[in-house]
Amino acid sequence: MLQPYGWGVELDTNLNSGNYEWLIMVDGISQTEVIGLWQNTSQRTLGDPSDSSEILKSSISLSGNYQVSAAGTSFNGDADYFLDWRFPYSTFKSATGLTDYSPLRLFFGSSNNANSLAADLVGGSDLYAGFSDVVTPLGTTPTTGSVKFVADLAGNGDVVQITAGDTIFIKVIDGDVNYNRNTLQTVTVTLSATSGDSSVVTLTETGVNTGIFTGSITTQSGAAVSGDGILQVTPGATVNVEYIDRIDASFNQNQVRADSLYVISLTPAISLVKSADHSSVQPQTEVIYTIHYKNLGVGTAINLVIVDTVPLNTTYVAGSLKIGNASSTYATATALTDADDADAGHMSGSNVIFNITTIAGDDGVADSGTDESKVYFKVKIN
Repeated sequence: MLQPYGWGVELDTNLNSGNYEWLIMVDGISQTEVIGLWQNTSQRTLGDPSDSSEILKSSISLSGNYQVSAAGTSFNGDADYFLDWRFPYSTFKSATGLTDYSPLRLFFGSSNNANSLAADLVGGSDLYAGFSDVVTPLGTTPTTGSVKFVADLAGNGDVVQITAGDTIFIKVIDGDVNYNRNTLQTVTVTLSATSGDSSVVTLTETGVNTGIFTGSITTQSGAAVSGDGILQVTPGATVNVEYIDRIDASFNQNQVRADSLYVISLTPAISLVKSADHSSVQPQTEVIYTIHYKNLGVGTAINLVIVDTVPLNTTYVAGSLKIGNASSTYATATALTDADDADAGHMSGSNVIFNITTIAGDDGVADSGTDESKVYFKVKIN
């Protein structure tokens, strides 16, 4: 079918220009013409494309897997031709262990044998000069991907906060996923909320050959429901998105790209966290209780009343009421009286009561600002 020559491409998969690891060769020399996948396990001469591959890993018949077409040019009066061939991609990946996004470089040429290249070398006379730029087996150039929360499916804006019920929009930019310039490709991202829910979202390319992908998911306020296609969130939660960048511009593989946003409430949403400075105590030990209150909503809260009951088998320590900012300690907080007077705290029977007139909306900064503070009181173990 062909003249008695070989035509092929050597593949560098370890990004070392001194050797090649694989050779795909159109063998027009052997009595049975085949397209073979050869492995080069030992490079005897560094940089030499004529270094012979030793192991034939797989081969297919040449018949039905090649075509010759006129190039419309000639060399020394002889007509030139294009030789196209194909080799099963699944067989190639299985034999080589490569993935769709493994980095590789190519070296083209012809030969008078079936397992190396020695003539018509493209790009240079040796491997150092002749290897192509790095590409993936899909034919794409490795690029560094990114992911972010955006305002719409067009990919506009940069969103940092939402409220429950909003639609979340996500954008990924990654050119090496755009392996078919005539169709739309897709990628997937994983969303997780610190309130417990998670979901995998498929993003679709915004147009053919853009390398930009967008998608969306609806949110709801509530507990996690697995597999319902809705991300359940609560005020104060953080939503994280992760995208696995299969190969980046530095040829690193499977890198995690991430972004996050914050779930707010348009109305006040007060969080109370109570803690004690002892986990176990003996009789007559004093225990400091701290109540950390925070407005998780955007709206200002007014006239908050915090009521706590002195625990059984303890006695309230008179004059121990205090109030301080979110970064305060009992030692640095401001003392309050036990009387029901103009300050923010008082005792009423066995109840500790704090009256907070105003709490600003969440400023998004932890342990600071007028959106949160702490109140304190002491008890003694009976």
